[in-house]
Amino acid sequence: MVLLAEHLCFLMDVATRKITKFYNRRLRRFGITYNHLFILTCLWEQDGVNVKDLSNQLVLDSSSLTGHLDRLEKRGLVHRQDDPEDRRAVRVFLTDQGWSLKDQLEPIGLELKETLQKGVPHAKFATFAKALHHINARLS
Repeated sequence: MVLLAEHLCFLMDVATRKITKFYNRRLRRFGITYNHLFILTCLWEQDGVNVKDLSNQLVLDSSSLTGHLDRLEKRGLVHRQDDPEDRRAVRVFLTDQGWSLKDQLEPIGLELKETLQKGVPHAKFATFAKALHHINARLS
């Protein structure tokens, strides 16, 4: 019999819930969630991304992403516009307010990274990240 503490899925679920709580506590004052932070992060890396590509990058179904984009748009952080090269596509752009949050929000991600990596050699953490990428790829 496999003990609960040995179930990888259980351990990942507990870690995910704790990480979500960490993010949401710190992001509450900005009026966004950790999902919103990931969307903003993608846009800081590539502003004007196609909604379909954004959905693929975030591994979110289009209806979930649309709801998040609606809320971010309502907050004035992003705006959507039709793609002039493809009438069926929509692109997402950061507003000035969305760009201005970058300097305030990036330290939160760095704080979590430092917290998670504290006491763990860089090579072990890199191996763990590689294993997670492998797991995600296998489950796609």
